[in-house]
Amino acid sequence: MTISLTTDERKALEKLIRQTKERKRADRLRVILYKAAGHSHKFIAQLLQLGRNQITKLLSRYRQGGVQALLRADNYHGSSPKLTLAQQQALKIELKTKIYATAFQVIAWVEKQWGVSYDLSAMHKLLKRLGFSYKKNRLVPSKADPVLQYLFVRWFEWFCARLGPNDRLYFGDAVHFKHNAEAGYAWSEVGEPHRIPANTGRQRYNVLGAYCIQTHEHVFLLTPDNINRDKLIEFLPLLRAKHPQGKIYLMLDNARYNHAHQLKEEAQKHHITLDYLPPYSPNLNPIERLWKFVRKKFFKDRYRDTFAKFCQQLDDFFANLDQYHTELASLLTDKFELIPDGWQVPVSN
Repeated sequence: MTISLTTDERKALEKLIRQTKERKRADRLRVILYKAAGHSHKFIAQLLQLGRNQITKLLSRYRQGGVQALLRADNYHGSSPKLTLAQQQALKIELKTKIYATAFQVIAWVEKQWGVSYDLSAMHKLLKRLGFSYKKNRLVPSKADPVLQYLFVRWFEWFCARLGPNDRLYFGDAVHFKHNAEAGYAWSEVGEPHRIPANTGRQRYNVLGAYCIQTHEHVFLLTPDNINRDKLIEFLPLLRAKHPQGKIYLMLDNARYNHAHQLKEEAQKHHITLDYLPPYSPNLNPIERLWKFVRKKFFKDRYRDTFAKFCQQLDDFFANLDQYHTELASLLTDKFELIPDGWQVPVSN
């Protein structure tokens, strides 16, 4: 089957493709262009990721009725859903309020409620069509106050708009990294996973850090000692040394040592203003995302046989953190994940 196009017809077809937003319709038009250029059905099918029989049908439709017939909607209608719209809505409510760890549990619930049977493949398609996907649940602080979190975000937006060019707002936090590897995911032979050596995990290397999400500047203090009031006092001059000019604001969580009177006095000496997140709100501290990033980049499937080597490599990692600037710039932003107002604990099935 051959297709011939005049110069004007080809230009009109190319213009129509540029104006067509839906890719499926644009690809139908491209079939005509490619066929007119002398390409085979097989080549066009591979290029557009369509079936060869579909290419044949589209060309036939074009020969019979032109572009209008080519772009006409297909008359295919899927089979009627097993569940009514009301039943589908009830299923959505059930899945939002209770935890179903497997699709088999959902199948059993649907059959018990309405006597409707699904196989596994059909249930997967139904869940996807209803807007659900299988993903890991998230832990959230049970005592967090959604209203206080919302007010904090509003205040944060207002406050950042009033910072001067030399002013900085840092989010601070401490993390305790164990001398151990963490198992990641990888392709491996069935029944033969990659084996990563492990340490005892008893030794820890602690990091006290502060991160500015506006400029992506950062300051870290790494130590085998415990993080406490004294270490935070030691950290303050490091923060001020990075910014000799301007105001510095340090946002902390509500750990007891963060409220110590001696710490506040030392902060005043360095002209650093301490402020605090709402209680039970790690989701409002962007530096928590940095700690997860470090675990992914530094710990996954990586074994260090000695604690000294572990500490040295972690020192080097933080000293060269700017090599990940592009990734961190998109990860550490002011897009906070708030706990929805009226959120209730889902019931385990």
